Amino acid sequence: MERRPLLWLALLALGAVLTADGAWLPGLLLVVATAAFLAMSGKRRLLVGGGLLAVLAGCLHGVDAGRRRAMRADLGDGRRATAELRILEEPTAAGRGWAAVAERMDGAGRVRLRAGGLAPEHGAVVSAMGWLAPPEGPRNPGQFDRRPWLDRRGVFAEMVSRGKVEGVRGPPAWRRWAEGLRHGFRGAVTRGLDPLSREAAVIRAVVLGDRPGDEMLIEPFRFTGTLHVFAVSGLHVGMVGLLGWTVMRLLGVPRRAALIPLVLLMFGYAWLTGLKPPAVRAAWMAAVVLGAFWFRRRPEVANALGLAALLVLLVDGDLVFTAGVQLSFGVVAAIGLGHRPVSRWWAWMRREESYLPRALYGPWRERWLRGRRGASDAFTVSTSAWLGSAPLTVWHFGIVTPISVVASVVLSLLVLPMLGLALVAGTMAPVSGVSETLNRVNAALARGLIGLAEWGAAVPAGHFEVPRDRPGTEFLIVFDLEDDGAACWHGAGETLLIDGGSRRSFEYVLMPALRRMALRPDAVAATHPDGGHVGGFIDMLDAFPVKRGLVPVQRALGANYRDWIAAAGSRDVPLILGETGRRYDLTDDSWLEVVHAPDPWHWHDLADNRVMVLKLHWSGWRVLFTGDAGWATERRLLESGADLGADVIVAGRHGHDLSLGSAFLDATGASVVVATHAGFPPEERIPESWRKACEARGVEVFHQGESGAVTITLDDPVMRLEGFVDGRVVELER
Repeated sequence: MERRPLLWLALLALGAVLTADGAWLPGLLLVVATAAFLAMSGKRRLLVGGGLLAVLAGCLHGVDAGRRRAMRADLGDGRRATAELRILEEPTAAGRGWAAVAERMDGAGRVRLRAGGLAPEHGAVVSAMGWLAPPEGPRNPGQFDRRPWLDRRGVFAEMVSRGKVEGVRGPPAWRRWAEGLRHGFRGAVTRGLDPLSREAAVIRAVVLGDRPGDEMLIEPFRFTGTLHVFAVSGLHVGMVGLLGWTVMRLLGVPRRAALIPLVLLMFGYAWLTGLKPPAVRAAWMAAVVLGAFWFRRRPEVANALGLAALLVLLVDGDLVFTAGVQLSFGVVAAIGLGHRPVSRWWAWMRREESYLPRALYGPWRERWLRGRRGASDAFTVSTSAWLGSAPLTVWHFGIVTPISVVASVVLSLLVLPMLGLALVAGTMAPVSGVSETLNRVNAALARGLIGLAEWGAAVPAGHFEVPRDRPGTEFLIVFDLEDDGAACWHGAGETLLIDGGSRRSFEYVLMPALRRMALRPDAVAATHPDGGHVGGFIDMLDAFPVKRGLVPVQRALGANYRDWIAAAGSRDVPLILGETGRRYDLTDDSWLEVVHAPDPWHWHDLADNRVMVLKLHWSGWRVLFTGDAGWATERRLLESGADLGADVIVAGRHGHDLSLGSAFLDATGASVVVATHAGFPPEERIPESWRKACEARGVEVFHQGESGAVTITLDDPVMRLEGFVDGRVVELER
């Protein structure tokens, strides 16, 4: 109690914030338990002071969260709005435009603004007119839900501006100067390197916290549990402090005199990298620990943790509900609490020689002992951190990485010099040639970092993925991607992706969904060479172990299709040209049948006229995939005499032709049609007259504009189809 008073105050404030947020039971239990412990220990002043702080934190959070909820409820389904907004962050790419969190100048709260045209600067004030509505929920299983994420950032609504926003005034002069300094530092740490190279991406990620766009580059770090080296956090701030301390000791600066420059250095690094919350929290914790040295008090990490938590709870209580904050505090708490018991596991590395006195060691034996003890301390910290973060990584990310106990220590040995060289390169940027030389050394370290991560990711049993939100042991998901298309089938340990959406829908919808369900597709099939159906396959080759592909044609006009064919060839992934009537086995009782293959020589024709119609034979059920085929393709199928029988049809919309005519539906005998829908262009919309005609014939229609993704599962003798958004259920019996 004497050494950790701020930790107990933080626990009281946390309980109050949980209660104010709506988590009544855990919040009140935490408040009552902490208050009872304080009362029994006789710390009445601490109890009164902590109670006042807890009430303040709870009231601040409750008022803020309640205001957002009321504003969101007042919006209803949305309305047209015009507003002046201040951009609060660097805009990021979103669709064909950009998006950023912005604050309304009239004090009406924060919104996420999406617009086209040239993105404004951070800190600029703009005028926008658009549709203001509550954030949309996910339309597919496993898709990232923006609603809680935006809510925890203080955002109550999204504003979509169909036109360009108008600039009212630019950011203040001091912000422009600060941003110029940051951009100069960014350029200096990769000067002389190819800006698109993997080495440059790793340096920017390690030093600045920029997320690399290359999923193949990120994957090994994810599997080794070392993705935190790509996020500026307490690890980086601590390393910067260590580097600064080393330099000051070499310069002969007295220990007490070095404390203030060290604190300023760590806060300066946090500012240079964009004042990311983990870095700011780490800087404050370091300031508290170093402040104890200044006042000649024994430092206490738990007390520093309590102060950082109190600041977070008082300034922005929403942060404690985010994965990053939970991991930051969880890891530090685990290191503080688990260091002593875990150190016993690595005590064997610290032992001295049994029969040789320390005085007789000699220089080499002494260095070997110091090295072993340093390794023991490092592995103790790494093990404690992994034990503390493992439950949270399973909960938030669905992965367990025991290899990270070793990988974190090994990779940190490269991250430390990378940070040091980058800081020197940024400082020496005005001197010609110095930054370039240092950056070439850093590029070599970056290559080593990538190689070690790839080696660790390949270690057997080094990581385990935990499936979440799988609808069953065998299932088919028809994703709702608006004007793109994709479906995923999984059975008997095999996973097949039929179409892969566009590159954007793959990155933001398909890949997160597949990862959440721990699915790793090893086979793909493309229905036609359209960028909205095959663009995602390009990045999929990097993200998943694709072993084979089924393609409709070898040559096409579309750039995305050509890029995919080239990328598959460069990675030695065999692509088989589909042949009409041929069977392609998936498991013992499931296979793909090519019902119709397009003419391979009409490569100049529209992609929608070159559809390969597929039939999935799945444990006795038949699902027909017609892609974006129109009436011309359907007529050829009817004239060919092919077996079109199916229980379910999964269909898109032809851009210039009618789809799913009555004669074709009769030939298939299908009971259900899953139809993709897009609001724009008009040709992609589902005609209401067609839907009514289908329902009059006894054919159930899943309109994906209403149902979202459709999940199909089997429970012999029943096939069950369920809409993700509307919850509609249709069951078919054999």
